[in-house]
Amino acid sequence: MTVIGIDVSKGKSTIAAVNNNGELVLGPYDVEHNKQQLQELVARCQKIEDLSVILMEFTGHYHFPILQELLNAGLPVSIANPLLMKKYSDTEIRKAKTDKKDAVRIALFALEKSYLLQPYAETEEKYKELRFLSRQYSQRIAALCVAKEQLLCLLDETMPGITKLSFLLLIAEILRKAHCFFLLSVLNRSPKYSVCPAADF
Repeated sequence: MTVIGIDVSKGKSTIAAVNNNGELVLGPYDVEHNKQQLQELVARCQKIEDLSVILMEFTGHYHFPILQELLNAGLPVSIANPLLMKKYSDTEIRKAKTDKKDAVRIALFALEKSYLLQPYAETEEKYKELRFLSRQYSQRIAALCVAKEQLLCLLDETMPGITKLSFLLLIAEILRKAHCFFLLSVLNRSPKYSVCPAADF
């Protein structure tokens, strides 16, 4: 039995294969996420007669190119929960972390925990798109929150008290807008803090 572990990152993946004795029989080596190299990877996998499973971690969306290529070729693919991989890694004495070591670690996990792995079940395209849009939305909201907090901290340092002006909070509540956008408007129209209360809003 041979299993393959794939450590996926942005734009490339690292491949490693081990046999049932835990011996490395392929790689580790890097594969760029382009058509040619992915097809070469598929060809290598198809030559392994006793291939049991190809395991990779769930990475949001970075794993989609290589996952789709493997599925189209009819190869046995499973997706591991990153939390399980982390718990597995925590049991090791030497915790060096590189892409190549991670690929070998994933392959060894597939070998030892093969009874836990389920074949990847492809979902409908619309659900993939919804998950992707949901992640993008969450990332955007998180970035806006960070930017707002940074702005408020900066304003507290340069214009103490400006963030407590009641009329700004009232406008923000009525229009359901982020507080920081109104503070930016105040800054654009008021050269210094002392004239803010007298500004014509």
